[in-house]
Amino acid sequence: MTQNKKKVNWSELCPELVQCVFERLSFTNLKRGRSVCSSWRTALRGCVPKRNQIPWLLLFPQNDNNNENNNTSCVLFVPEDRDKTYKTRDLGAYFVKSSCVATYGSWLLMLDTLWNLYIINPLTGERIELPTTDYAQYERPSDIKPQDLVACLWIDDISKDYLVACVMGYPVFTKKGNHSWRRISSRYGEGRYKQMVYEPTSQQLYVRRYYNYPVKVWSFSGDDPQQVSEDNYPPVEYAFWDFLSKDKELHLKEEEFYVKEYVDSRLYIAVSTVSGQVLKVVNVLQKFKRWRFLVYKMHPVELTWEVVDSLGDEALILDMGITVVAKDIPGIKRNSIYFSGLDNGSTNPDHIFVFDLTTHEIEPLPQCVFSSVRFSDARWFFPGLDPSVVSLTILCDEALILDMGITVVAKDIPPARLNLCLNVFSPLFISPMLVGSSRA
Repeated sequence: MTQNKKKVNWSELCPELVQCVFERLSFTNLKRGRSVCSSWRTALRGCVPKRNQIPWLLLFPQNDNNNENNNTSCVLFVPEDRDKTYKTRDLGAYFVKSSCVATYGSWLLMLDTLWNLYIINPLTGERIELPTTDYAQYERPSDIKPQDLVACLWIDDISKDYLVACVMGYPVFTKKGNHSWRRISSRYGEGRYKQMVYEPTSQQLYVRRYYNYPVKVWSFSGDDPQQVSEDNYPPVEYAFWDFLSKDKELHLKEEEFYVKEYVDSRLYIAVSTVSGQVLKVVNVLQKFKRWRFLVYKMHPVELTWEVVDSLGDEALILDMGITVVAKDIPGIKRNSIYFSGLDNGSTNPDHIFVFDLTTHEIEPLPQCVFSSVRFSDARWFFPGLDPSVVSLTILCDEALILDMGITVVAKDIPPARLNLCLNVFSPLFISPMLVGSSRA
């Protein structure tokens, strides 16, 4: 005699149990949970997902002169969801014509066509205006391009306190409450600046100049930035011989091969958010899409750069110039480098990948990332996420997001999984894109 199994009604799960499960999940999984049924949506209304600990890739829309594609949203790739891409809200034509020069958290530092800077959160649309720059007011060098601007950004998600530093002929900065840019004084002359990294815990700004100059450091712990002695760091130079064998015979052969196969290379600095150490990073692109990376730490006594074999339980986000903890965190690989191109404005999918320092192999991104949209730039960034509820309404094969006034593809999604006409304010919505569809 067989017993009929009682059907489980998942919508009748205890709300506390639903919350207990989903608060351990990622932001995107929490979004999916809210779409299952009305009872889950109610139960998860106040549920906050675990703090985001993985980098997302942001692809910027291409600026068409005639705006033929009418694409004013960014595409997001979340490593936890390897088979999907997501689309931000409409950011407007002004955003599309601007260039991203730095990121921090969910925020982007953008340079507009008049060479003014502004800060924007592409997930919420919130925008912060900055003082007019000298390059916007006066004549700027004719040979400088937007992607050449050296800048960095820090911003507090709650208070919206911020610090922006950049080079407009010389280093300048502005903070929340300032109405102009202030010059960062230097005791050792200016020189050519190539990269800026701000470390908020120590409140120090690290600046790399042209090859063979030491790292410059300013402390922003007081009202005015104070320069730290340059004697603390050795010159930062590109040492191609570190890629070669120490054996004399092999060294000569490998040097010949290196020169023959060489295509391009870059030099960077980074700061560990775990130890506070300054790192030197070099890479080289060789023929047949072969990439090589080296990471250096400074010897504390001899003040020389030494190649290290491993980043340990950290991952390096090269766009941001920082390392982050990556131990036992799904979606981020320890001892790896997250790379998005040799320069700002990278549009080559072969230059956007994760490099494993253990195997020295490249982990390419899924094809769906690059087939979803024509893009003008790519950046790895660490979004701080707002778990606010989104209201949806079924509209044929699309769903209408009332708060945003746009539709997204919703074909083949059971109506029971979409709540109808819920009047809940939603400052953030990320819509799954239907790859290959012009309606997404």
